[in-house]
Amino acid sequence: MSLADLKEKIEKYEPYNEQEKQDKEVMLEYINNFDNILTRDNKYGHFTASSWIVNKERNKVLMIYHNIISRKR
Repeated sequence: MSLADLKEKIEKYEPYNEQEKQDKEVMLEYINNFDNILTRDNKYGHFTASSWIVNKERNKVLMIYHNIISRKR
């Protein structure tokens, strides 16, 4: 997915509540005003791939983890 595709998807997204509306505005502001928003090179913030997905009953969860650092023990 390109950055233009991501921007388009965010623009079309209908926020569920006021917090999502504010988050959407911030994400679009970052896309429009900053470089490297898909990498840690941007010192103000970046998009990541980590997420929690919860089913309707909220008794099951799927976590998609964005592992950026491999720690050796």
